Amino acid sequence: MPHADLIPETIDEITPIWLNTVLKTDARFDETEIDSFTRDQLGDGEGFLGDIFRLNLSYSKANEAAPQSLVVKIPKRANRSIGELLGAYERESMFFETLSNDIPARIPQLYYGAFDRDRGSEKQQEILAFADGLPKFLSNAFAGFGKWIAARKNRRYILLLEDIDQARGGDQVAGANADLCKKVLGEIAKTHAAFWRKEGLENHFWLLPQNIDRRMRHQMFLGAREPFAAGFGDLLSEGMDEYIAWLEPRGVALMEKLTNSAPETLIHCDLRLDNIMFAGDEADPNVVVIDWQLVRRGSAAYDVAYFLSGAIKSDTDKDTIDDLLAHYHQSLVDAGVSGYSRENLELDYQRALLLVLQTLTTIDQVDMGDGRGLELQKTWMRRLLARLRHVDLKRVL
Repeated sequence: MPHADLIPETIDEITPIWLNTVLKTDARFDETEIDSFTRDQLGDGEGFLGDIFRLNLSYSKANEAAPQSLVVKIPKRANRSIGELLGAYERESMFFETLSNDIPARIPQLYYGAFDRDRGSEKQQEILAFADGLPKFLSNAFAGFGKWIAARKNRRYILLLEDIDQARGGDQVAGANADLCKKVLGEIAKTHAAFWRKEGLENHFWLLPQNIDRRMRHQMFLGAREPFAAGFGDLLSEGMDEYIAWLEPRGVALMEKLTNSAPETLIHCDLRLDNIMFAGDEADPNVVVIDWQLVRRGSAAYDVAYFLSGAIKSDTDKDTIDDLLAHYHQSLVDAGVSGYSRENLELDYQRALLLVLQTLTTIDQVDMGDGRGLELQKTWMRRLLARLRHVDLKRVL
């Protein structure tokens, strides 16, 4: 890893000289010389923790393997402190450094990654477990102190990733039809299956258990009730209030139930259409999964619920949802998973939908902007409410 002053903090600090220096670590840039580039910002209103740019490269000397463009990811200034608090930037860097080659799903290839190391972050599981067990008044104080520390850290992070050729980005606001959703669920099922009950996942300090901060997350959910009501009062009056009221005394127990019930695997934790790209034939595209900042180990059903809660439109009937769940389950079986029934998946999916509600109601912690980000939030909540209406609250606990 280069010294901190060699890690660009902003896109303006990236130069051809810096690129030529760091890309020599990748064989695809052997005997190349970048002399200039142009840049385009990508994902406006989509990436909330990071800024994403495409660099269009010009070479004075190039080989056949040298790409014409690459993608840069750096922390977003507006949300840097929450990203630091979540460990999102370090987590994605470590994911690409250590596990990306084991992912069956198509993902961007890493050209170069660097970040400032921090001894404290390697103890994050122990720190989070300690904080989550504190009494409420101490937990709130600890969380506030954590935010204060995160906002003052000056760690730098950067990823240089493959720019998937002619890939089209998914659109969370527009949504997707059932056929596209099947493609995504079938692809992520392969990754879930590859890590299903896999030994050694716990040895990655950055790959946190899904339930490690369950109490703190629930406290954030409770604290977000008023700002959520201010922004989504119409949804509360349409029926979401019932699910929030049910969840208020049960959120911690529900997370424990889900993670105790479902086999552990590697989960994306932010599986939505904005983090999916489609390459190749429009009628039968290849799925590319991007943005692994929130990856954890936990219940695969959470990825399924998170994705379906926002990807498919509100008026989609239950039979279609059931068919999508059946397709995902069969994809798991085809990939070698056994001992996890279709009925287990259905129940875990319903539990996970309620936990998605717990997560999404705390979105006030992130600057969504005034344009597409706000529209995405409102659309997602309405679709989630449609999915929640089929949850049997008497069964999930």
